[in-house]
Amino acid sequence: MENFSMPKLAFYVTLRCNLRCKLCAVYAPYYEHPYHPTLEFLLKCIDRYFEIVDHVGLFSVSGGEPLLRDDLDSIIDRVSTYDDRIDRFEIITNGSIIPSDSLIRSLKPFGPKLNLLVDDYGLDKSVHAQEVTDKFRLIPDARVTLRDYHSGDMHCGGWVDYGISEKSIKKDIAAAKALFNKCSYPQKLDFCTSMVNGKLYSCTQLRRLVELNMIEPDPSEVFDLFEGKLDENIREKIKELYDVKFLSACAYCNGICDDSVRYKAAEQI
Repeated sequence: MENFSMPKLAFYVTLRCNLRCKLCAVYAPYYEHPYHPTLEFLLKCIDRYFEIVDHVGLFSVSGGEPLLRDDLDSIIDRVSTYDDRIDRFEIITNGSIIPSDSLIRSLKPFGPKLNLLVDDYGLDKSVHAQEVTDKFRLIPDARVTLRDYHSGDMHCGGWVDYGISEKSIKKDIAAAKALFNKCSYPQKLDFCTSMVNGKLYSCTQLRRLVELNMIEPDPSEVFDLFEGKLDENIREKIKELYDVKFLSACAYCNGICDDSVRYKAAEQI
């Protein structure tokens, strides 16, 4: 089969989090039973992804708070077996948990491909942000960024309210297209394709709308990697995503746009 490349993937290892942020972009505090699969299933998902995708520009391990998993090193070890097919490898953490020595060991093979983001929400929440940053900086060649989300000069100006809830009102197609054309996810960030429970979602907000039963999962926007046999067809379906004019979620979402109202990050419920 022809080689297939994706710009990026957000690989969710958990939706559990030790913070309860009102405007959490992945809705971690709003689950009664957050997604937290077994190690065996996550390893299976990684292998399946790389059966389909030959190359990915950015493979990002995310949550929830990924450092809540005490087997995160084993997950990263499996991803590292595909190192030659990844341009950049990333982890995002909220600065509340000090990485273990075994986690540091698992990260070292990525070398200059390694991008580590520590989000600092202030001393009352990101209690170990500087210590986490300092420990990550001991990894040779790693790019480590401590992102300020608590001062008057917050990263990206703060958070946005995507407006997704059971009360969201559906917009017409023209409004959905207009939102799509200015939202940073499709226009600046090569979408925000994420993998949860063996499914690729073209947008995090789309996943939430599917969970709320507000929209039906469209096979042109949600890709089940464990459905049917592996063939060229699923690659073609994913490729077509990058040519769409809008997503079904755009009819309900506020998006993340240059003119979006910004809010203080990590305000707790």
